[in-house]
Amino acid sequence: MRARIVAAAALAAALGAFAAPHPAAAKPYGSGVFGAWRTGPAGLPTYRYMLDEGRDARARQPELAGSTDAWHQVGNDHVVANAYNHGYVQLWSQDRRHQWVNRHDDATGHFGGGYGYLRVGGRTISTLYDDRPAGARTVRDFGVGETHRRMVAAGLAVDEAVYAPFGDDPLLLHDVTITNTTSRTKRVSWFEYWDVNPYDQQTKQPRGFAAPRYDPASRTLTVAQSQQQVATAADPPAGLDQRPLTIFAAALRGPDGGHATRADGFFGSGGRARPAAVTADRLDPAPAQAVAAGRTGATLFAFRAPLRLAPGARVTLRYAYGAAQPAAVRRVVARYRRAADPLAVSRRAWARWLPDIRFGDRPWLTRELRWDAYMVRSGATYEECRGRHVISQGGAYQYDGGGVLAYRDALEHLLPMIYADPALARDVLFYSAQQVPRPGSAQRIPYGMGAQCRPIQLGSSTDMDLWLLLAAAEYGLASRDLGTFSVPVRYLDGGSSSLWEHLRTAFHHQESLRAAHGGYDAGSVGDWSDLSPQFLGMTESLLITAQLAYVYPRLAQLADLRGDRSFAAELRASGARALATTRASWTARGWYLRGYAGEQQLGAGAIFGEPQPWAMLAGAPTAGQATKLLANIRRYLTGVGAPGGPSPIGSSQSPAADDPGVTEHSRTPGGVGGNNAVFVGGSWFAINGWLSWGTSRLPVPGARARAFDEFLRNTLAAHATAYPTNWNGILSVDDVCRSFYSPNPGQCSNGLQTTYAGQNMHQPAWSLFDAIKLAGIEPTAAGYTIDPRLPMRRFSLRLPNVSLAVGARDVRGSVTPTGPGTLRMRVATSLSHPVVTLGGRRVTSSRQGRFVAFAMPVRAGRRAAWAIRAGA
Repeated sequence: MRARIVAAAALAAALGAFAAPHPAAAKPYGSGVFGAWRTGPAGLPTYRYMLDEGRDARARQPELAGSTDAWHQVGNDHVVANAYNHGYVQLWSQDRRHQWVNRHDDATGHFGGGYGYLRVGGRTISTLYDDRPAGARTVRDFGVGETHRRMVAAGLAVDEAVYAPFGDDPLLLHDVTITNTTSRTKRVSWFEYWDVNPYDQQTKQPRGFAAPRYDPASRTLTVAQSQQQVATAADPPAGLDQRPLTIFAAALRGPDGGHATRADGFFGSGGRARPAAVTADRLDPAPAQAVAAGRTGATLFAFRAPLRLAPGARVTLRYAYGAAQPAAVRRVVARYRRAADPLAVSRRAWARWLPDIRFGDRPWLTRELRWDAYMVRSGATYEECRGRHVISQGGAYQYDGGGVLAYRDALEHLLPMIYADPALARDVLFYSAQQVPRPGSAQRIPYGMGAQCRPIQLGSSTDMDLWLLLAAAEYGLASRDLGTFSVPVRYLDGGSSSLWEHLRTAFHHQESLRAAHGGYDAGSVGDWSDLSPQFLGMTESLLITAQLAYVYPRLAQLADLRGDRSFAAELRASGARALATTRASWTARGWYLRGYAGEQQLGAGAIFGEPQPWAMLAGAPTAGQATKLLANIRRYLTGVGAPGGPSPIGSSQSPAADDPGVTEHSRTPGGVGGNNAVFVGGSWFAINGWLSWGTSRLPVPGARARAFDEFLRNTLAAHATAYPTNWNGILSVDDVCRSFYSPNPGQCSNGLQTTYAGQNMHQPAWSLFDAIKLAGIEPTAAGYTIDPRLPMRRFSLRLPNVSLAVGARDVRGSVTPTGPGTLRMRVATSLSHPVVTLGGRRVTSSRQGRFVAFAMPVRAGRRAAWAIRAGA
């Protein structure tokens, strides 16, 4: 009787995950048709994937040529993995080469891994969703740092979590909890499966590796990748990798029932769904053969754990899988063998780190901004050749193209990390600075970087220097980490000097590109909009000019803070020239020019989205011009009153080609989605990130509401609600989606490939940075100016290194600087008789117009809290 009670309780617990939510909560805003957002363990945002992609036609995705693949980014500060709706996991490593460690390829018998098999009661049961047994009940959750699956079948409940533990370790962990839900004792064998199929994504060639080795003391399987690489057109110098990573798997917790490495022996005649070794309930330890570079091997890592489960009993097994240098393999395996519950530790760490941002009664927005922060940080990877981390653009550029493309992108993505993880932001800043050529060099900052620190030269883009200057200015002013700028940094072509000298070099190179009309040479590739010289005939960019009108004065403040008065003066003089040129580029139609094609103006008859936000940020428009500019953006780019408009997602970069108000069209048709008047077309999340930020700075009625509206329309939730059958836009999205006037407007991607979708860092990075800027947080040479730009009186924002809460009778905040000093704080508030306290103690303050000013001493790495309340 007791056995039946225990088993019933175990079954009830196992089935709890399948309980249908209340109808009102079944589909939170932004869920789309594939599943539903929910709150997972430790209060973390989680997406439950519910669609049966094998039967439901809605799973077929246009960006992937009809494929039903849907995946989620599982990562930490070091590695990234893709967890697929089909049930397998694929690990990416960038330490040495840009490679998949266990590339999935059904055609050659490589099935990814991160799942397993049960042998119970004479049955073989796969936990791969695609091979699940008939009648099995399943759950698939995509969460912060993990993917979780649950299956109930044959009297057993199997809970699996594959996760990248919070921190900087180069591995995945797989926790498998098996519960007996029956009233009888069960004898069960668990077979853990991970594939070995290293694939160099830059050269598009399989990597070679040695025969597997097994260490019985640590129960670790390893294969050493070969030094030899296959040179291809994508990477002609690919020859030797002098310190190749070792691929490993380890059984960390559970009984030892043997291991196997030969794929043919493991699968045998049973294939993927019912491997012969599982049916036989034993593993053959004979090692697989070595594999030459350029050849596809037949190696896997499998472990067996024999179990005896009483009624209601449960057991948790744990495995590790990763790629690292041999010494690191031993270290991380030992560390996680000792760990009691690394999954709970990782979840708690993520929960502590993620931001809490509340803008009005929008719980979905709080959820999404937490998700955005996770996506940006988990998109980081580590590269040995630079000894630094980078947050690349991700998506097809990284995981299909196999490169860190483009140079400017990592510098965009580090911006919100300045306030959320300044150590990571600093590392990315150093990574990027190493690509600056020596002073006087004929080289330019390369378009991107390939494996082992080899530049990817795709022509000259002439906006690269300014992004380094912008990121450095924001980092230095916000962190007060002035010592970082004295650290020696290598140049791209040899030698080294301080980071500050790298910034000087970048500035002087940028100024050497100034062109005849006050713009900047467009080079062979152009500026932010790649290929604008080819499609627009652009020879001179005024986007760069508008950007520098904002960037140079910001960097001048940092120069003042460092005591470099001469450089500050140079920056201000150049910034003033750029601002004057930007103001002079105002058109009769009511917007700013894009640039020049020889002597021909670009943007006189059609508004281009790129330069407008930077002109706003630089303070170029008068009040009258700002009002007109906002109206034109709303009419032509947001599409209010335009054919096919308005846009349900972010504003377009271009008006529609058939818009009756457009009198200018690109000379060569091209761009994203079609029907765009000017190159490049499409709704770009980065451009609209600038637009929301820039609009919020305009001192005209309605600007804050427009800025917040743009901010909301660039969320994932907005895209998922407008286009619920597009997976590309639910958990992540590409850098661009089609415009409201384009055919198939819900489709995303630039259309150059159909093998990879989503996972681009632009959308989450700019959403998070916009949230910080709309809250009004602005570091300065003196300290901080807090001037909220939101269309609401009450809100709160908390990140690890900055917080702000605006209430009815008080304003509170904090900063955690990396360097010490005294911050001069200016906080905009309408509170009467304001009283300022620091750490609970009242201090002297003064009223300066809309602002309350006070001094706040700070210590490095210590949180400094301030508050202003209404006095009597």
